[in-house]
Amino acid sequence: MASFPYKKVLLIGATSGIGLELAEQLVLKGVYVISVGRRQNRLDSFISAHGSSKAAGFAFDIAEIDKIPSFAETVIKQHPDIDCIVLNAGVQYVMDFSKPHTVDIAKIQNEISINYVAIVALTHAFVPFFQANSMDKEVAFIYTTTSLMSVPYPMVPNYSSSKAALHAFILCIREQFKQKPESKINVVELVVPLVQTELHDGQPGWSQDFNPGMPVKQFVSESIAGFETKEETVAIGQAKQVFDEFELEKGRRVGPVWEIIKKNMGKAHTFG
Repeated sequence: MASFPYKKVLLIGATSGIGLELAEQLVLKGVYVISVGRRQNRLDSFISAHGSSKAAGFAFDIAEIDKIPSFAETVIKQHPDIDCIVLNAGVQYVMDFSKPHTVDIAKIQNEISINYVAIVALTHAFVPFFQANSMDKEVAFIYTTTSLMSVPYPMVPNYSSSKAALHAFILCIREQFKQKPESKINVVELVVPLVQTELHDGQPGWSQDFNPGMPVKQFVSESIAGFETKEETVAIGQAKQVFDEFELEKGRRVGPVWEIIKKNMGKAHTFG
């Protein structure tokens, strides 16, 4: 029977929603979870519930991008045996460009910063550590994206765009790491459907009585089962239908297309 392939997970965005439920279920599977989030009280509750032999926590706001390198240094110093990093944090804002006076450009910047730039910066901060520690074992970055990367939703145009950007980044770094097979760095994408979490709190029409997404416990259980198969892409529920329709064939063809581009480009843009 397959099991979760990693032993110690750094889980970014672990104090609510998908991240919190993923932390809970991984601990029950014997995985040591290092939770990261902004709310210290929630981190304390998680550690108290499971004990320091199974869990740890860091209060950190990934929006503070300039502090990410020092955050990574601290984490690595305290936990040099991390073999998986789950990059799950994100925000979502509803905006209507047909009513431009209602659109807050600061929210656009914040959404892009948290959903894309911070995730890229965290990846950058931890890659050297993984490169140095993956010669004799496999390690992984796991990223959460969404079916909205393929079929953007008009009510959340910037959120959809941020996830499309992250998806493109994932495809590119996955290929780059494959060019360096001596480092066993896996890049896994979790494609998320609509899930019952706090992400939509405060949005028009949403309430405790109306949250039509997939139950978060079910979603996380199916996600972990997907991780255990060691597939590069794990798409769940309705997101799998969208992924299979719009992305599956692209995934098959992108490698051959890159080979054609490399052949035509000659020495330009090749990996050294």
